[in-house]
Amino acid sequence: MKNKIIVIIILSLTIYSCGKRNNDMLLAETCGKKLYLSDLADIFTLNDIDTDSAGAISTYTSAWVRRQLITKKAEELLDEKQKDVKAEIEDYRSSLLIYRLEHDYILKNMDTLVTQDEIENMYNENQELFKTQSILIQATYIKIQTETPETENIKKMCRFNADMKKVEELCVMYADKYDTFNGKLIEIYELLRLMPVNTNYDEFEKTLTANGFYETKDAKYSYFVKLQSMLPKGSVSPLEKEKETIRTIILTKRKRELTSKLEEEIYNAGINSKDAKIYINNK
Repeated sequence: MKNKIIVIIILSLTIYSCGKRNNDMLLAETCGKKLYLSDLADIFTLNDIDTDSAGAISTYTSAWVRRQLITKKAEELLDEKQKDVKAEIEDYRSSLLIYRLEHDYILKNMDTLVTQDEIENMYNENQELFKTQSILIQATYIKIQTETPETENIKKMCRFNADMKKVEELCVMYADKYDTFNGKLIEIYELLRLMPVNTNYDEFEKTLTANGFYETKDAKYSYFVKLQSMLPKGSVSPLEKEKETIRTIILTKRKRELTSKLEEEIYNAGINSKDAKIYINNK
C-alpha cells in the first residue's frame, strides 16, 4: 500500500512539474483544511522526482495532519485569554523584520577586511581577554601498535630526547598516527581526547609537564606524547593562536556599530519628519 502511495505521489509530482496545475493532488484533509501538492512547491524541489522525495512528502503530510489536529484540540481546550496570541505574533513579526533589515544592511555596508595592524592592536590593548584557561602545549603525539618492532625504540628516543627527525621517519613507516599539530600550541585537553578513554587528566598533566614525556597503552596500542614547550594556565595566549578569535571580535564590533547607526538614523528620521512623536519628557 505504501509503495502504491509513493508511485501516485511521483506521478502527481511529474504532472505538477510539467505545469498542469489543474491536476493538483490532494494530499490530506482535516479540521476543515486541505493540503495540496502545490502547497509544497516552496518546500520540496519538484523537478528531481524520486522515491526519497516522495517519501519525504508523505512524512511532511503526516506531520501536517498531526499539527492541525493538535491545534484544533488546543482551540477547544484553551480559554480565550490563552488563545489570544496577537501580541506575541506581532512581536515575533517585528523582530523578524528588524533582523532581516539589519542583516541586509550589514551585507551591503560592512567592510569584512581585517588588517594585521588591527589584529595586533586589539591583541596588545586587550591582553586580559587572551589569558589561557588551561595549559597550552607544543607536543608530538604518537599512536602505534604495541607489537610493532620499532615501538620500544621510538619510545626510548622520545623519552631521552633523541633526534626527533629520526623519530618522525620511523613513525611515518610504523605508527598509526603521528602528529606535531604543525608546531602550534594547543590546549592540553585536545591531546587528552586522543588518549585512551580511561586516561586520568590529573595524572596525564602532572606526568607530562614534570617529565616532558607521557606514555600509556590499551589492549592494542601504545600512546606516546613528547612535550616540546608549554605555556602555563593564566598566561597570555600567543597572537598567532588568537588571530581568528580577534578577527571575529572585530567583525562583531563592526556589526554592532552598523546596527546602531542604522537604528539611530531611522529613529532620528522618524522624529524629524514627525512620523513619530514622544509626549513624555524623560529628562
